[in-house]
Amino acid sequence: MRFSLAVALSALVQSAFALPALAQDVGAELKRFVHDDAVATIHVRSYFLDRTNPQPPNNAAWAGGGWVGYESGWLLNTLQIGAVGYTSQPLWAPPGTDGTLLLKPGQYGFFVLGQAYGSLKAGEQMFTGYRQLIDELEVNPHDNRMVPNTFEAYALRGKLGEVRYFTGYVASMKPRDYSTFINMAERAGAPNNVTSGMWLGSVKYGSLDDLRLRASTYHVPDILTSSYGDAVWTIPMFKEFKVQVGSNVMVQGSNGLNLLTGNAFSTWSAGGKADIVWGSAGLSATYTQTGSAAAYRTPYGQWIGYTAQIIRDFDRANERAFQVGAAYNFTGLNLPGLFFAASGTFGSGAINSTTGARLSDNTEYDLDLLYQFRANIFPDWLKPLQLRARAAYLDQTLNGATTTITEYRLIMNYEVKFPGFSR
Repeated sequence: MRFSLAVALSALVQSAFALPALAQDVGAELKRFVHDDAVATIHVRSYFLDRTNPQPPNNAAWAGGGWVGYESGWLLNTLQIGAVGYTSQPLWAPPGTDGTLLLKPGQYGFFVLGQAYGSLKAGEQMFTGYRQLIDELEVNPHDNRMVPNTFEAYALRGKLGEVRYFTGYVASMKPRDYSTFINMAERAGAPNNVTSGMWLGSVKYGSLDDLRLRASTYHVPDILTSSYGDAVWTIPMFKEFKVQVGSNVMVQGSNGLNLLTGNAFSTWSAGGKADIVWGSAGLSATYTQTGSAAAYRTPYGQWIGYTAQIIRDFDRANERAFQVGAAYNFTGLNLPGLFFAASGTFGSGAINSTTGARLSDNTEYDLDLLYQFRANIFPDWLKPLQLRARAAYLDQTLNGATTTITEYRLIMNYEVKFPGFSR
């Protein structure tokens, strides 16, 4: 009895001395979670867009804003939380030139909590819930305005061997020029009384250094089903010279009750691309074609066909498009951070899938100049600054008459990250 009492008293004393150490360990883990391994981000963006249409009104605005974000470290290597708030505000936005998608309709600014998520991970598998970025082929951020698309979703991501995967349910999305989240049926264009979410899955294998394979599918019940696949093979030839060939195919159609249009429809698009890269220079040739039954719909992100351009995507029903392009990275001329690209895309054969009437033959020329302040002559605080100028010229010819659209974009990005002190 006395021995048992002594053992109990000894254990109690040891526990009492261990409590401060345990509390210290818990405190240190929480500090790493919320501060030491956390990262805060400030991203400043300025965006000017001026589009001249064949007939008024034109579209023009200058917006400023960006986003502020926080992402914690991993608590016990298991839990992470994060949030990102976005804003776009008018700096110059005449009321008669709406339509740039930089601002809300009416040229109004907005704020939105675009991301607010929690993640759980086990090894290389991670589950993320609520508002988040998704970049899974046809469902993507489409970040070519002030703020990206974001999504309310519940998704599992990870790796199984050499294959990266994504699977989950997407309840709603916030488009680029929206301050609210809307359900996936509404985003596709369904009647106001129709509500639906999306089931989404993708798999990816390899990299662009050798062979890359990707595939995805999404299903919005009674609205839209779409599947995508591509393959890219990079072939080293000799020093600084390589050839890259790729092809993609996508199939899309209504499903279930056909609530999107009230009628069943389906279409497809496919393409091939060849790139020649020699040191800092590159040349490309591309061909795409879309089925005649319907235009290809892209409600959930940027169209990832090879001929997606600044103004047009060249994905109308029955459209056949050929593109040639060139790009040059000026690092080889001792101008690090400077990049230039130019392309010409020629589309023909497009029809109105409902009436069969011929649509215009489109020709678009794009110019893209980007400069990142990377050179050693610049101080470190300036190196996150990126400046970009883009120009596009679109000729639309039908029955011998040609109309022209011109578009100019000036974009500034500056991002600073603030990691915890232990980094």
